[in-house]
Amino acid sequence: MRRICDNLQSGHWIYLYDDDVPVLLPCLYSRYTHVTGLSVVYKKKRVETTSTFEFLLEEVEIGDYAQYERGQQLGLFLEWVEEYDHPSVTLAWHTALPAELINEYINEYLIVKLQKSEVVVNKAINSLNSYYNWLTYFFDANYKKIFMFAEYRALARANNKSILIVKYLLPATRELLYRYTDSLLEEVVLRNGGELGCRTSENRGLYLDNFQADGKMREGLLSLFKKMEDCPEKDEFEYHLPSFCAKYGSSRTLYIFRSHLQLMERYYNTERPESVSNHLLVSNSRNHTKGDVISKRYGSAAFSKTLKKLLKVMSENPQAYSGYQTLDEANVYHHLRHSFGTDIFHDLCVVAKKNYETITTESRVYIETARRLGHKVDGTYTNQTTKNYIHACEQRAALLKDVVNAQR
Repeated sequence: MRRICDNLQSGHWIYLYDDDVPVLLPCLYSRYTHVTGLSVVYKKKRVETTSTFEFLLEEVEIGDYAQYERGQQLGLFLEWVEEYDHPSVTLAWHTALPAELINEYINEYLIVKLQKSEVVVNKAINSLNSYYNWLTYFFDANYKKIFMFAEYRALARANNKSILIVKYLLPATRELLYRYTDSLLEEVVLRNGGELGCRTSENRGLYLDNFQADGKMREGLLSLFKKMEDCPEKDEFEYHLPSFCAKYGSSRTLYIFRSHLQLMERYYNTERPESVSNHLLVSNSRNHTKGDVISKRYGSAAFSKTLKKLLKVMSENPQAYSGYQTLDEANVYHHLRHSFGTDIFHDLCVVAKKNYETITTESRVYIETARRLGHKVDGTYTNQTTKNYIHACEQRAALLKDVVNAQR
């Protein structure tokens, strides 16, 4: 796909497939904003006669720069959709994408991966809301709520700063976070990020009974619990994370240490509520969701709550935590996964006797790290991903040095 801001002829953005065929609806939307100078917004209005509120879509005026910005941000989103490696996520079907995936672009991609500032993220939110509201207003498409998740807001604000937030969490820092969780469920979920590299949504991919996935029958966790009992000398167990639970549809193997598997078993035996679900991790809420699989954002919410609790304790007892890494309210669940990936990347460099600064996207070190994390290795942003790990290894070395110096 390519996009052109055609100031000479049409005066607005044009979006084209690789064969130069227009991506019709985005082109029509850009034409609409340019010719009418309007944008469609979602508004709440009070009904005086009933003292209730009604929600409606309404056209409002926007200026030339806002028209340009909406077209620019829409184009960046469409490029991301084209790059997204999943058969159901295509440029041709971008109008039917669920709000969940559009919000992944806003929160996981712009805020976490690209470290975009709150200002830039809000521009993307306004632009995508304008486009999808337009589709609802004129074509009766399903309304989509596009927004910044509460647990990512602090990180977006931190991205405004000249010194960006440190995304690497030392092993001791991760252990400290695990210690301050309120339940075994929360501890398992956070450890899944820091010790298995799971995305928050991938916590829903842990099944109890054996299951069919990716062409064959796979071992569930109950089988691994049995294997752990039968093989007391075995310290690592393999679990197949199915493609239908992983981002990009990329299945992968999770290597679970015995101590972590024992924690999962303890949660299953002592804390997990009765449920007909085959998922290991289910809600213990008192409302109607009790016993259902945890939400895709459960990991993010649990991390945010635990972080706030730990930050309060650390601020009240500075001497007791003087030797620990400094945490920030802008840290998020994804930083656990990022830390896991950085450790894998670093350890593979050590084994290969390579300096991490020399690693390229063709290196076995990079390819194996990508495999362990379920990353794509042939996409547009692979070079940036490699740079992120190199930078994270530098942060890791600096943090370890700081901790050693603080303990002297």
